[in-house]
Amino acid sequence: MKKQFTLLAMLGLTVINLVSAPAMAQTTSEIAKSNCKAASAACQKAVDHCNEKKGNMGQASTTNALKDCIDACKATSQFLERGSRLVPKSAAMTVDACNEAAKICDQFKDDKDMISCANECRKASSNLSKVK
Repeated sequence: MKKQFTLLAMLGLTVINLVSAPAMAQTTSEIAKSNCKAASAACQKAVDHCNEKKGNMGQASTTNALKDCIDACKATSQFLERGSRLVPKSAAMTVDACNEAAKICDQFKDDKDMISCANECRKASSNLSKVK
């Protein structure tokens, strides 16, 4: 009976600690890093899609803008990860790359992969513009 009471008391304290613990909010940098990873993945999916479709989608101007966004997002994500002093410069460049990729993707309004890519790029751009 004593063991059961002790176990019940410990369980109660655990529940109280979980309920009363403050929520861990993400920082702007953490959100931006996550957005970078999502935009990079979406752009890679879009590049693969463009290479399959060919035509206007397969043009170098389209795929190069997507590749620029992939590379910029990956670099900025790494800089954010380690708190590099280059974050502001890298973030600014990535905002430009994401905006360009979104603009390119928006040209293909009937293609869900391209629209999804544009949306991820806009999210990354928006949050990266807040990173100092």
